[in-house]
Formats: sequence, structure tokens, C-alpha cells
Amino acid sequence: MGKASTSRAQRAPVHPRRFVERLFANRLPLAICVLAGTVFARSLFCGFVRDDHAQIVQNSEVQSWEALPRLLVSHLWNQQTGEGAHHLFYRPLFSLWMFALYTLGGLEPWFWHLGNVLLHGFATWLVFRLCLRLTGSEAGAAIGAALFAVHPIHVDAVTWVSASSEILFTICAIGAILVLLDEQPVSTTRLCLSAALFAASILSKETGFAFLPILIGVAWLRLGDSVNGSAMQRLWRAGFPYLTACLIYIVARGAAMYRVRTGDGERSWAEVFYSSPSILWFYLKKLILPLGLSPSYMNTVTTGPTIRFWCGLLGILLGLAFALWIAVGSRSWAWLGVAWVVLPILPALYVLRLYPAGDMTSDRYLYASSVGLSILAAIAGRQLWLRGIQSRRIVLGLAATLVVFFAGLTFAQQKYYQDDFAYYNRAIQVNPRNATAYSALGDLYLDEGNLDLALQNHRKAHELAPEDARLTLLLARALFAEKRFGEAEAVLNGVVQDPQLPMKRRVSALLSLANVEIELRKLESAQALLDQIEKDQPDTPELHWAKGILFQREGLLLQAQAEYEHEYRITGDPAARRQAMLLAQKNSRTPATGPNEATPSKPLLP
Repeated sequence: MGKASTSRAQRAPVHPRRFVERLFANRLPLAICVLAGTVFARSLFCGFVRDDHAQIVQNSEVQSWEALPRLLVSHLWNQQTGEGAHHLFYRPLFSLWMFALYTLGGLEPWFWHLGNVLLHGFATWLVFRLCLRLTGSEAGAAIGAALFAVHPIHVDAVTWVSASSEILFTICAIGAILVLLDEQPVSTTRLCLSAALFAASILSKETGFAFLPILIGVAWLRLGDSVNGSAMQRLWRAGFPYLTACLIYIVARGAAMYRVRTGDGERSWAEVFYSSPSILWFYLKKLILPLGLSPSYMNTVTTGPTIRFWCGLLGILLGLAFALWIAVGSRSWAWLGVAWVVLPILPALYVLRLYPAGDMTSDRYLYASSVGLSILAAIAGRQLWLRGIQSRRIVLGLAATLVVFFAGLTFAQQKYYQDDFAYYNRAIQVNPRNATAYSALGDLYLDEGNLDLALQNHRKAHELAPEDARLTLLLARALFAEKRFGEAEAVLNGVVQDPQLPMKRRVSALLSLANVEIELRKLESAQALLDQIEKDQPDTPELHWAKGILFQREGLLLQAQAEYEHEYRITGDPAARRQAMLLAQKNSRTPATGPNEATPSKPLLP
């Protein structure tokens, strides 16, 4: 017994010593991760903004264990928009991340922000490992990772809770690359593990698809001479696991989203194509010189092959050719950095089609691209570090200055995510003609009951973009809330007469106009509008609520009850069910003999 006890006593200190040694060996990346956490600590005092309310606070799907299976088989906005959604986002791992945070921290904003900060710290650790693996230089890796840790372009992704999908898919993509770089030659097991991480990336956000050519290229290079046969056979072995992951994702997405319609885009594919060069230049400039940052920006939409389009396209092609020529000539991994900067931006160009002006470009889309910038910085830092003492001093001085400058910008930028008012006011401060931001600010005041400021901001939005039917509908909603029914009627009549109005907007405008007509006691006109909507789209949300109100005004309580019940079957709105039950009680006591003025009222559709 004595000998055994002595033996255990002698062995006991070994594990703590090994841990301390490992901790000391990793002191450099750990220090950089602490730097990342310190710089973004201000976000812990921010609240929920923008989509956080719908995706987290009001999202029962991530707040219930019973709803957990649905997270894997439904689209991201299923809880809010149902079958009529046009948001074709299938991100089950992102939904599971939100479920985990709610389970552990409830609806405490600081806890959700802490989750994002920790994710960013882990991403910073991986960037250091990636740069170290690519350059073999701790100095170069430290420069690249420190730049990534404090880059101001990350504020949107890290400080806005709902943007954590950007960090999640980037982490998985870095992991997929690191697995390939871990040994030579690459084994089948590691190739499959890399493909699994790639699948996790696209299940976190669809932008992960941008890494498909990067991963196949790296796998092809790392396989080297281990594959007998032609270059095409080697390419097939390199690409097969990733293509299989893509196929599995497409099947899973199709099974989960087969009921979801695409809806109408904000602009045509031609506009997306002709605007892409200028938008790509915009993103590259923000990545390299992150000044004047905003939650969203105003960008010019190009509708045809203008001189600006051709010059922008030519400049991009020449720039890429030059960068790749330098990368190939240097016989380094610089080509990977160039590809990593550009490819993740390309999916962000699709957003031009989905979102309105003033909300189609955002800093968060550059989170993944900044990894490529870090790789290039690490490679450049390594080259300069090897040139001698004087060169090292210059590198250290420049890197320290840049890190301090970026850290200051990052820390200051987080104040604009304090709440929704700060968020949208910053967008207006940077882009005073951002009609979308004015309209969003008007909605915030409307929710607070400040009707004067709500109407003031909606009028400003309409003044800046009179052709935007969406903003016009929101102006009508504010007029309705302030009981200016005559003005709302005039505004909506102008909208519905537009022959180019997309069907979804037309239905919203007709339904809004019907609600106005009900308030103006023009019941026959309202009936005609509602019948027109029911003929084209009988399951439109809020349609049968409006018909219930109409029938109540006419004293037809049995018909009103049936409409509210129909509304509940379509939307699951508990208010519709309560109203139906209330009318059922009235109908059981006394039959309806005349108009019923105790009518519930709802705001217009946004």
C-alpha cells in the first residue's frame, strides 16, 4: 500500500505540469483569442436588434424541446411566415445553435452575445492554426490571426446575434481545410472528415457552398502522388466526398422545403448581373479599408451594360489575374488567400435580388472573406520576418499600429448595436438617403405608440423612394394607425393601379385598402376587394380576419365567426380563435339583428 501511494504521489504532478506546458506552448494564440474577446466585450451590453426579435424572442421553434425535430425539417423562417414564405434559407445547424443558447441562457441578451464572442474567439484560434499550417511561421500566423481578431468588418457578424450563422459556417469551413493540411498524404478518413465539416458549413449557412472549389483544389494538391492514375482520377477522388455532401444537402433541403415558394425578387437577374462588379468592388474596399461602417448601405443598381459595368468587370478580372500570377510565382499558398477573399463574396451578390435598396449589402457577408485577408497578411508577414532584424522591427511596428487602430474602430462601432434605434440611426448617419432605414425607424416609433415620429419617418422614406411599393405600403400602415383613413386610401389607390406591381405586393395593397374601406364605412367596396383576393389567393393570411370584421360591421355574426375560424385554421392566430369563441357565445345567447360596432381592428399588412 505504501509503495502504491508513493507511486501515485509521484505521478500526480505530471498531468498539471503537462497542462501548464501545453498552455505555455499555446500562449501566443491564446493571447490573441483573449484580445478578440476583450475588443468585443462591449457587445455584452447590447440588446437584441432587428431579426433577433423574430428569430429569438418571438420564435417558439427554438424555445421548446417539443419543436426541436422541426428545426431539422423546416426552413429558417418557418415559425413566422409559414408556407407563403419567400425566405429560402435552410440552416438547421444555425437553428440548433439558437436552441442550445436559449436552453442554457433563456432570453438574456448578454448570454447570446457571449455566445457570439466565444464563437469569434474560437474562429480566431482556428485562423491562427490555419495560418501557421500554411506558412510554418508563428510570427506570420500571429499577424494574420491578430488582424482577424480585431478587424472592424466583424462587428456586424459578432455583435448582431442573428448573424452568428456567418461565424458558424466559417468555423466549419476552416476546420474542413485544416483537416486536409494535417498530414501528408491525405487519408480517406481525413478526406471524409473534411467533407463532413463542409456539410456542417452549408447546413449552417448556404454560403458554405463557396468553399467547394477551394476544398477540392486543396484536396487535389494534398493527395499528391498517393493516387495512381491520371490527374482526372485524382481530381475525382478529391471531389467525390464533397460532391456527395452537396447531394445529401440538396436532398435534405428539398425534403424540408418543398412547400416553400420562391416569391418575387426585388430586382431582376439582369440587374443583379450588371450591378455585381460595382458591389464586388464595394465589398473589397470595405474589407481592406473598413471606415464608415454601417449595418447596411445604399448602393447603385445598374440596369444595363454601362461603361461603369465594363470598367468594373475588367478591373476585377485584371486584379484577379495579377493576384493569382503573384500567388503562383511565389510558390506559396497565396492563391488560397485570394480565393478565400473572393469566393465567399459571390453568394452575397444573390442578396441583390432578394433585399430592397438600403439593405442589400452588409458587413457580415465579409466575415468569411476576412480569413483570406488574414492568410495573405500571414504570408506577407512571414516573408518580411525572414529578412532580418530591421525588417522584423518594421513588421512589428506596422502590425501593432494596425491592430491598435482596428481594435479602436471595432470597440467604437459596437455602440450602434445597443438597440434598434441606434442601429437604424447609424444606417441613416452613414447613408442619409437610406429610405429603408427611415421606414424601419418609423416602424419602431409606431410600435412604441409615437405616431408623430412614426409618420414623419415613413413620409421621409416615401419621399426618398416614391417608386418603392413596399415603403408606400408601410406609409399607408402608419396613416392607418393614426386614423388618417382618407390619406391612406389615396396612397393605396395609387399603389394598386401600378401594372408592374408584383403579385405579393398587390395582394398586400388590396387587403390594406379593404381594411381602410371598412373603416371609412365603404363596405361594398371592401367586399369587392376581399372577394377579388379570395378568388386569386384564398389562403392569404389576414384575409379572413378582414372578412370577419366586415361581416361584424354588417351584423352577420355567424358568417363573421366562420371567417375567424377559417383564419385560425390558416395562420394559427390565437386572436382569431378568441374572436371566434366570443362570437360563438354571442350567437348562442341572441341572434344578430343589426350591425355590430364592437369590431376588433388590426394594422395594415407591412
